[in-house]
Amino acid sequence: MIRHGEAPYLECSSKGDRRFSAFHARIRSRGGKSIEDIYQASKVFADGSTGLGWRDAKGKLAVNMTQVRKLYSGLWDEYIGENRHLLDVIRAASGVSDVFGQTGSACQATELWRIRNGEAA
Repeated sequence: MIRHGEAPYLECSSKGDRRFSAFHARIRSRGGKSIEDIYQASKVFADGSTGLGWRDAKGKLAVNMTQVRKLYSGLWDEYIGENRHLLDVIRAASGVSDVFGQTGSACQATELWRIRNGEAA
């Protein structure tokens, strides 16, 4: 579990407010694909494979992790940019959490906390 801020926490996953779940957050300008789908498909693995579905790519380290992490941050910026009303929701939260978040992995709660606090990607 990843938490930022103070309780009560806004749960940013499919177990909480689904608008803040990478599986449910869809970016219109990217064909309505979810953040999770775009992120996982962008990974390039040592064997050269890429474009995998989230089930095949999730949890696996790619050779392009630096670029993929930047993309993940940018995708959340795009999503909030397309859904400006959600900025008010995260700004009203005293904290955010992701019950599935793991230290060292890309995390929607971390990205949303960054956006809430006006920090650049």
